[in-house]
Amino acid sequence: MAFDTSECLTRYEGHGVQFDYPGFWEIAEEADGDDVLLTVSADGSCFWALRILKECPRPEDVVVSCVKAFVDEYDDVEVQDIRGTLAMMPAVCRELEFSCFELLNTVGLSCVRSADMSLLVWWQATDHQLSDVRSVFEQISESVRILSIAG
Repeated sequence: MAFDTSECLTRYEGHGVQFDYPGFWEIAEEADGDDVLLTVSADGSCFWALRILKECPRPEDVVVSCVKAFVDEYDDVEVQDIRGTLAMMPAVCRELEFSCFELLNTVGLSCVRSADMSLLVWWQATDHQLSDVRSVFEQISESVRILSIAG
């Protein structure tokens, strides 16, 4: 069953960013020093997350580090370079697939950097969830804005 989020979006605004997400999904906020992790999920098993990195690391370095963590953890990680944008800027993007507990998992990673921060979007779902939530994850990602440069 696909989610219809077109009429139930809620806007998050804080920490210099904004994005729209389904209002019936849960949102959690965690601080780690100056960095912030915002996680949005429907049921806890699949999620969309935005990490705000105040030290502005290079997007390629952030994504490579994330990919390495998955490769170190799982034996069968397949990595695909993809084209994409985040916060209306060209992003460094990868899509990963791996098996865990006999389930095929897909992860999307996208990262950009501005003068104020780097943003990393990370979404994850199993293959049986992905057809329902991929469009929602894409919609959330497309709505991300850095407030200092949003027009």
